[in-house]
Amino acid sequence: MSTGAPADIVRVSAHLWSVRLPCDTLPPYDHVNAYVVAGGGVAVVVDPGSNRPEAQAMLRAALTAAGARLLKGIALTHTHPDHVDGVPPLAAYEADRNGTAPPLLVHAAEAGNLPDRNVTYLADGRVLTVGDATMTALHTPGHSPGHLTFVVAGPAGEVEAALVGDLAVATGSVWVGLPEGDVSAYLATLERVAAIGAPLLAPGHGALIENPVRRLQELAAHRREREAQVLAALAVGSATAAEITRRVYPGHPDAVLALAEQTVLAHLVKLMREMKVVHLGDDHRGPYALRG
Repeated sequence: MSTGAPADIVRVSAHLWSVRLPCDTLPPYDHVNAYVVAGGGVAVVVDPGSNRPEAQAMLRAALTAAGARLLKGIALTHTHPDHVDGVPPLAAYEADRNGTAPPLLVHAAEAGNLPDRNVTYLADGRVLTVGDATMTALHTPGHSPGHLTFVVAGPAGEVEAALVGDLAVATGSVWVGLPEGDVSAYLATLERVAAIGAPLLAPGHGALIENPVRRLQELAAHRREREAQVLAALAVGSATAAEITRRVYPGHPDAVLALAEQTVLAHLVKLMREMKVVHLGDDHRGPYALRG
C-alpha cells in the first residue's frame, strides 16, 4: 500500500508504515527497515537504525505521512548498532518538537547495550496503546537474548503484522551466532511466532514476508540442516571449531569463515547441552568430538 510519501516510505497496513533507511550493516544488506506504528496522531518508531542525515530526514517524513503529532516512544527489537544508531537524533528531534524526548522501549536483557537515556523495559506480553492501535511485545530470543517481536493490531484486535527485527528475512537466513545467539531459543521462537497467525511479517532487513508460516518453517529447516552438517563434520573425527567451520563452509574466504565460526560455535553449544557433542579443549576453540 503506497502513499504520497517518498518511495522508501510505504504504508504497510492501516496503522503501520515502513521506512527503508541506508545504514552500515552486514551484507547482503545496505539498509535497515524502521517502522512507524501510528494511530490518532500518536506514533511509536521501531528500530531507527541509522544516524545518517538522509535517514533521519526519511524518519521525519514517515512521521508526517503517518499523521503523527506525538512520538510516544522508540521501540527496539534488539540493540545491535544497525537497529539503534538513529535513536539519539530521533529523540532530539522529538524533544525539540514537543519538549520531551520519548522513552526507549526494550527488553531488560538488552540493557547493557543501551545509550544512557530514559528507558522503559518491556516484559513478555506487554501491550502498548498507540492511538487506536496496539503493539504487543513478545520476547523472542535467539538472535539476541532480549530480542522482541511487536505484534501490531487495530482497534478491534485484528492483527495487521508482526515486526520481527532480525528473527526472519524473506530470503537467505539471519545471524544466530555467539556470543549472543542461541540456536535452541531461536528454534523455539520460530515456532512461537508462527503460532501468532500474523498475515505479514515485517523484518529488519529486506522485503516484507507475505507467507509467514512457510517462511518460518524454512528458516527452522535451515538451522536443522546446519546442525546436521556440524555433526557430519565431526563424524570423521574430532576437530577444532575452525576445522569444523571449514568443513561446513568449504571454499569461503577467511572474512566469511570468521563470522561463520561464531554460528558453528552456537550450534556446538546446543549439541553439548543435548549431550551429543563433547568439548575436549581448554577454550572455545576446541577440539570437539561426538559423544561416544
